Amino acid sequence: MKSLSSQPSSTEAAQVHRYILKAEDTLLLATDIQEWPFAVMESACRETFLRNTRIIVKASRAMHVPVMVSERFPGRYGPTIGEMAELLGDVPRITKLSRSCWREGQIRAGIKAMDRGTVLVIGMEAHLCVLQTVMDLLQTGYNPVVVADAVCSRVPYHAEIALNAMAQAGAVVYPAETAVCMLLERADPGIFEDIMSLSYGDIPPLPLTPEAVNG
Repeated sequence: MKSLSSQPSSTEAAQVHRYILKAEDTLLLATDIQEWPFAVMESACRETFLRNTRIIVKASRAMHVPVMVSERFPGRYGPTIGEMAELLGDVPRITKLSRSCWREGQIRAGIKAMDRGTVLVIGMEAHLCVLQTVMDLLQTGYNPVVVADAVCSRVPYHAEIALNAMAQAGAVVYPAETAVCMLLERADPGIFEDIMSLSYGDIPPLPLTPEAVNG
């Protein structure tokens, strides 16, 4: 057993590094958040998914994290849903034919050009396009971080199976709240409160004095 004072090896440090999100080394990949798949999700899943994708996108934009958006066969499955389209603004939507984003040349080239090691992944469907994208990213040396409550499938159990598979394959799987808190670690407190209020609702104001901090 290691003593508490022993230094981690470089291999161990690299493993821990995979679990730490830093805005300057992260890009956000929003996979196929389109009208038809969204419409056929269970209503409870839609509500949770939409709330958490909104939080992730707002946090990413606030911290200047690059965003890429894919749409698979938009003529068949529809465009990006209105709620997301409004938040994404002028971020280009890249049409793809393959389920995996990595196998679409324009997306692959965009990811490479951004030169960021961590790919934060949200979208539909967890057991198809999200899963295959994450597996390809793992095989090519990227560090995919999957936001568990910002991906979904028509059958919730399929999403659960896919998330387990991705984690076992080596992907980091976090809830949205964890990912957002990491991204916003160096953000202005006002930005943090504004975005986290989407999850918590009204939250108590930050204490202004050491005495208030210490209770």
